[in-house]
Amino acid sequence: MPRQLLAVVIEPSSALAQTVAEVLGQRGFETLTASTHAGGARQVEQVARVDFLAAAVPAPGEGHAGAYLEEARRKNASMKVVVMLSDPDEPVDDAPRGAVRIIKPFSRDELMAAVDRAMETTGV
Repeated sequence: MPRQLLAVVIEPSSALAQTVAEVLGQRGFETLTASTHAGGARQVEQVARVDFLAAAVPAPGEGHAGAYLEEARRKNASMKVVVMLSDPDEPVDDAPRGAVRIIKPFSRDELMAAVDRAMETTGV
């Protein structure tokens, strides 16, 4: 029996986090949500593999340090990433290669397109 794909959604807005989780669920992912990067990191401490990360950058009250679940990236070299930005000029130089950027506010269709683009990437 194949393993269920796992996605982590880091977004302080519970309504937006739920929408992102629904879109990822439609793509076959089980999802965990957290309002902060630190909370997301705690949720996946015992998880063997994270396949997809959708993360608000920066999360309120958090800087860029650890923003991309560094440990999860080390354990999951092929993890796909969507970075959700409130400011289009926000630097994301430390984002993984292949991360897809999306600027808030975005439509559900734009989100689905960003998830699809991230799923197509091969480099991390």
